[in-house]
Amino acid sequence: MARFSDPEAAAGEVLRLGTIASVDLPNATCTAQSGDIVTGDIPWIAQRAGNIRAWSPPSVGEQCLILAPEGDLDAALAIVGLYSDTCPPPSTDPNVSLVEYPDGAVIAYDHVAHELTATLPEGGSITIDAPGGVTIIGDTGIVGDTHIAGNLNVSGTIKAMEDVVADNISLKSHKHGQVQAGAAQSGEPV
Repeated sequence: MARFSDPEAAAGEVLRLGTIASVDLPNATCTAQSGDIVTGDIPWIAQRAGNIRAWSPPSVGEQCLILAPEGDLDAALAIVGLYSDTCPPPSTDPNVSLVEYPDGAVIAYDHVAHELTATLPEGGSITIDAPGGVTIIGDTGIVGDTHIAGNLNVSGTIKAMEDVVADNISLKSHKHGQVQAGAAQSGEPV
């Protein structure tokens, strides 16, 4: 282990600005390069790694800080999350917390507008797996076709701008057979 009498030299050996050179996903390690120096496989610092765990591995070319206790690169860690010219910040709005993904998907919350948005690229989809149910409180707008595999129970009025069709019978334009004048009932819709 190196001991340094010059604090600036010691800091240069302990902390180095670098970039991620490779990533080993199964082992959650990476190599980092600083000038001509390339570390061995070292862990990166994750946001959470206990009972609550977060997974957001670094990208090759992402800027990092190599923390090498006492200058020992074999015991180093990569601290990621530094913006650079190659990987600039995805927003400069102080009111927005945002995560941007490589395919263009964005999840953002604007705490001034009180608006949470998830924007997916063309062909993207969202799946919510909630065996206990999903509750939405508030007015809901859906643009696009909606498919329900199950019963629909409504405690209010259902309004249709065009028509309602049940078993190929139009509510709006169906005919009744066996129509008679007076108090008689008509037949089933045809």
